[in-house]
Amino acid sequence: MINGKKAILMIGAISAMNEIVIDAKAMGYYVVVTDWLPDSPAKKYADESWLLSIDEVDAIVAKCRERGVDGVMNYCIDPAQKYYQQICEKLGFPCVAGYEQYDIMTNKDKFAKCCVEHGLDIIPKYNMDRELTEADYAGLEYPVMVKPADGRASKGIAVAYSAEEMPKAVEYALSFSKRKEVVIEKFLRCPEFCVKYVACDGEFAFTSMSDVWDSVLPDGTRVYMGTSTYPSRFYKEFVETTNDRVIAMLKDIGIRNGAMSLTGFYDNGAFRFFDPSLRMGGAQDWRVAEAASGVNIANMLTKFAITGSMGTSEDIKKIDKAFANKFSALLYYDLKLGTVGTFEGVEEILKLPGVYGYHQLHHVGDVIDSYGTAINVAIRFILSCDTREQFVSTVNRAHEIIRILDTEGNDMISPKYPAEQYLA
Repeated sequence: MINGKKAILMIGAISAMNEIVIDAKAMGYYVVVTDWLPDSPAKKYADESWLLSIDEVDAIVAKCRERGVDGVMNYCIDPAQKYYQQICEKLGFPCVAGYEQYDIMTNKDKFAKCCVEHGLDIIPKYNMDRELTEADYAGLEYPVMVKPADGRASKGIAVAYSAEEMPKAVEYALSFSKRKEVVIEKFLRCPEFCVKYVACDGEFAFTSMSDVWDSVLPDGTRVYMGTSTYPSRFYKEFVETTNDRVIAMLKDIGIRNGAMSLTGFYDNGAFRFFDPSLRMGGAQDWRVAEAASGVNIANMLTKFAITGSMGTSEDIKKIDKAFANKFSALLYYDLKLGTVGTFEGVEEILKLPGVYGYHQLHHVGDVIDSYGTAINVAIRFILSCDTREQFVSTVNRAHEIIRILDTEGNDMISPKYPAEQYLA
């Protein structure tokens, strides 16, 4: 305990953690956050902050013992998943999963093998049992996707359209891989989806399924993820054909608690998975589930860190599939290259029907110098509407209001999500 309160260490202090810190303090906990940056956003809201990087496991363990921390949690920091498990193990604290579960859920190749073993579809892959040569490159069917086997946040991913492009793509992917291994997959031009779950003592709730839309420039350049909409237009088919098998797999590998997600492509009736995680989403998608069910998954994880219990069976029942009763979105506004000179309209958008909150990542003066990662996201709004008509109206009105210009007065916003295609 610290200052007479149960103390929780939250790994990472990015802006997505701000509300989690505030909520945990309101629950009566003493909140500590840590990462390697002195000015990380959530450090302004915590009771205490440390200047320790998330990978400094032994130093964090020692500091926890020194300060009297009672529990540790990783909410949405992708690279912290394994470090969180190691820290909890060394301290004897509750952890939502063990080494084996995190090993599968943080490595794309091991996850793909697990899916095949449980009868789930994956993206067709090329044999990576040996190092590929130029002759092997010539034998691939192009285009292909090259990605780090243990990558995160869309970093290190490249599309190769010919054998000549392969060495550069492989080198790029390897630069983002700690294991120094890559995965080569068939490049699918199919709709992308993401399914999410939360587990409590082995009981699972299906918390959301979204369609993932990209923002793409007229010349074909992908800026980044453009918006996620709920429920996915493939939701009913997924429930009928695949949901039970996914849950069976997660149970079989030993997951009993925590939040998790699986991303994939819908390929003419096949749900092909490619990217797992054993954490909440950094885009605050848990708030979509909260808007529909009244249950806060982040608060469930906070309780688990201190008590070893996610909550009750009643909480799980409230969350399960509740999102499908609403018309929701994480509405993204992505940026083209340049320096932000004007950023207006946020407060007005927050007054629109169905706007549940927002998460702003950029401000005036910020520089955008590349495409394809979360660096391009200026702001995202959380929408949860009662009808499709309200959803479309709110999105279109938000498009009219938002104004982000560069220092030369040019519109920086990349192509916006077309609301009329929602559930089309």
